[in-house]
Amino acid sequence: MESFVARIWLEHGLNGDPLWRGHVRHVQGNQEAFFQDLETMTEFLERVSGVSGPGSTGGPAENVVVPKPKPAKIGKD
Repeated sequence: MESFVARIWLEHGLNGDPLWRGHVRHVQGNQEAFFQDLETMTEFLERVSGVSGPGSTGGPAENVVVPKPKPAKIGKD
């Protein structure tokens, strides 16, 4: 099994537009990479692990579950 630790943060580009950046580290091998897009991160994961990730269809991911927000509580419990 391969383990990775990823940090992703938001910066502002020169024109003020948001820019996602990140860092990923392979725990077992201590290899690491900085990235500015998910494609670069995926390439690193595939290269280090030797496993190809799922193909991108350009649409929403099929196995991603987005939780619905819980209703706000009003008053005391």
